[in-house]
Amino acid sequence: MANAYVSAHTVSVLIGRPVQEVFDFITTAANWPRWHPATVSVSGSAVGHPAVEGEIIVEKVKHGPLRDTFSWEVVECRAPQRWVIRAKSERHGQKVKIAYALTPEDGGTWWQREMRFYFPRWLAPMDRLFIGRVLRKNSETAVGRLKELMELS
Repeated sequence: MANAYVSAHTVSVLIGRPVQEVFDFITTAANWPRWHPATVSVSGSAVGHPAVEGEIIVEKVKHGPLRDTFSWEVVECRAPQRWVIRAKSERHGQKVKIAYALTPEDGGTWWQREMRFYFPRWLAPMDRLFIGRVLRKNSETAVGRLKELMELS
């Protein structure tokens, strides 16, 4: 990935629920369509439980007008503090890594989500003009939805 352009987006939120509960919810892919606006559907044997290292989750996404499929592999799982997945776009070939960091705070959970897209350098202008804005908006919407969903249940 030495010749790649990296687009990184980090969002965080304080969720008024225990850290283990938040970790289990966000690492169970069947829940993703409930809170992430880009997730159209998920499939695979690892979607109904908190996915652990080595498991694969297939996600169909829609970012604005762009549609794609990602086969996510869990590459790190240190419940309930850290969870990392990576994938390669089936349609466009870009690589993506998402890392969740969770910390207990004031009876709730401070959750940070970092997403890193690795694009060919020639796509850097597209990221600055369009792609990056869509990804940031989706990430910000996702953390807001997750907070609301978890705190209402």
